[in-house]
Amino acid sequence: IRSQVKLQAGHAMTTFAVTPSLQGQLSFDILGANRPQHRPHARRWTSQAASLLFSTSAVASAVLRARRCGSRGARRRCLVQLRAEPWIPFKEAKIVKKQEEGMVETPELTEKQMQFWETLEQYFEAEVVPEFGEEALSRVFEFMEYCQYKKEIPELPEHQEVYMEYFPGLRSKPWWEIDEVGTEDYPSEWVHAINDGLAYVQGELADLLEDNEDYLISDSVKNKVMGSGWAGFRLQRLGVWMKNNCELFPNTVKLIKQSDCPLAVRGVIVARQEPNTGVKPHSDGRNCFLTAHFGLSVPPKCDITVGGETRNWKEDDCIIFDTSFLHATRNDSDEDRFVLIVDFWHPDLTHAEQEALEYIYDFRNKWEQGKIKYRMRLPDSSDVLGTLYAYAAWGGHYSEWDWEQEMTGESDSFGGFNLGD
Repeated sequence: IRSQVKLQAGHAMTTFAVTPSLQGQLSFDILGANRPQHRPHARRWTSQAASLLFSTSAVASAVLRARRCGSRGARRRCLVQLRAEPWIPFKEAKIVKKQEEGMVETPELTEKQMQFWETLEQYFEAEVVPEFGEEALSRVFEFMEYCQYKKEIPELPEHQEVYMEYFPGLRSKPWWEIDEVGTEDYPSEWVHAINDGLAYVQGELADLLEDNEDYLISDSVKNKVMGSGWAGFRLQRLGVWMKNNCELFPNTVKLIKQSDCPLAVRGVIVARQEPNTGVKPHSDGRNCFLTAHFGLSVPPKCDITVGGETRNWKEDDCIIFDTSFLHATRNDSDEDRFVLIVDFWHPDLTHAEQEALEYIYDFRNKWEQGKIKYRMRLPDSSDVLGTLYAYAAWGGHYSEWDWEQEMTGESDSFGGFNLGD
């Protein structure tokens, strides 16, 4: 059995050979290869969405199912990533907010958390505000107030649980249709582009399952909510592409990048759910992202419940939902279920707000890695003693970008940001 799948992307024509061993033979030029490098608050994909034409995506899917059933052997305990764990931004607070109980205990920032926000605000005012203006960023400033516990989150719809990382003014509903997620900057065609290219993802997944199935689950970590039957192989984490993992899914990464998807700084994951397992109800705690699940291999008796409504995954198709609503999954079949998870920005965010949030999350990651150090906000010029203290050796600190000299590697929470997954 040998089927040819052709991909036309602009001027480049690609042929992918699907054989029983699913060894891809691919020559692929990425559209927009000369795109500018990522900047925290100015990432733009400027190329047109690729036109992807596939004729035999079902071939890779069928071979993948055969591989899955015939080669996996005894089920292994899966490591589960922390990304989907119910997000508690301030570990010292016993209760932050529960929708049904209201605010029971008001957390306060620690000294380290206050230093983080003091430093971020200075950089934000110097680098982001001049580019977009305060008026365009008014909801972002309000978002930062929620993250610092300065404002109480308003009453939310049933089943939605957002903790302190709340962005105001966004539509809230558990399920979304494809034509609802498009914006002027990012039309919804990116969803169809990825859908049409799922044969590439299925082929690379089948090869990995056959060649090194253990490595597929080695990138995940456990937690009680996800259970031992779920594993996520991360291609992107916190806005950064994972080099080693991406080398095993090169065409998948190219497909996503050229689709013009408005990727949010959270994750791109190939997720596996083992037979007769499920994920407990939980919320990811953020309402500024939506999530698309592209069905790679979906056996019967598999479904996901979001906001009290249950739907089935669609093989070779996509479902979209808001993970700030309580959601849970089940796989009552005797086969594995595989989906490609893509997190993207909520369509109600403006361009300026997306770029500002990307800057904030990127700043948070650099802080966590030790690339940015505390910078004391200088007092008013009339405060002579305060200014002298800030510049004194025993006074405030300055920003240090040469982070290799000091790498903390610690994961901590800073107000509304849970550093790590």
